[in-house]
Amino acid sequence: MTNKKTLGLAVLVLVLASVLAACGASGDFAAEAPMPQEVHVEKVMVESEVAEGYAPDVSNTGTSANQTQVVRMIIWNANISLTVEDTQESVTAVQNLARDMGGYTIASESWLSDDQLVAQVTIRLPAERFEEAMAQLRDLGLEVNRESSSSEDVTDQYVDLESRLRHLEAKETQLIDFLAEAEDTEAALLVYEHLAETQAEIEQVKGRMAYLEKLSAMATISVELYPEEAEPPVIEEGWNPGTTLRNAARALVSTLEMLANAAIWVAIYLLPVLLLVALPVAIVVWLVRRRRKGHQKRDEPANE
Repeated sequence: MTNKKTLGLAVLVLVLASVLAACGASGDFAAEAPMPQEVHVEKVMVESEVAEGYAPDVSNTGTSANQTQVVRMIIWNANISLTVEDTQESVTAVQNLARDMGGYTIASESWLSDDQLVAQVTIRLPAERFEEAMAQLRDLGLEVNRESSSSEDVTDQYVDLESRLRHLEAKETQLIDFLAEAEDTEAALLVYEHLAETQAEIEQVKGRMAYLEKLSAMATISVELYPEEAEPPVIEEGWNPGTTLRNAARALVSTLEMLANAAIWVAIYLLPVLLLVALPVAIVVWLVRRRRKGHQKRDEPANE
């Protein structure tokens, strides 16, 4: 019984210490910002950054003083609108550019606007070739209508995940040791419950880190393609008798078809309907006239 109480107390102290350590090491993990969609990891040597006048604060990022690299995680996105000579050829060129740089096409859409083909292509490619890709896209168009790019540094989020993972793995090791020392079933179940929760949190953190690492080397560029406006011809097309004759013949045929259709409708539909409506009216009129004639014949002898 003494061992059971001692083990339960040790587990409780371990859980409380783990919670306090997590709050002190990585802040409020529940209030962490949502995961970004595209992330770029840029490894920069500390010595080179110091030479450029930038000294990272390793005390706040959880890195050691002798660490030789700083991992930066940056979201890269860009939008560019181009006027091109041929929209369909330009769509193929943008897709080939992404493929040649080790990327791929996310989405491609085209539609007609004022009888001209307009397209939008979204590509994803290695972030280290982001500037090169933008330069090639500018050269692809006859004119750059609009261009914008954005980046977001999410290094702190990834550092928090690393710190959280180290803490959870240390906690897991201690719980495994406690589980091996458990002498009865109730104590073992208590330790196992905390161990299962800790392992679930570890998998969640690893999953988020894997997601960031998977998308870390890619940037996203959305390309809008608009065709060049066609200039009107210098000499307008002259009179064409053949075209006029064909148009007149088509108009004549259309008129004859309309008249023939009208005659068919009158003969098949309108006349029977008129007969059905007029027949009762004619019968009523005939009965009224016959009755009036009968009254007139009776009145004539009385008058005489």
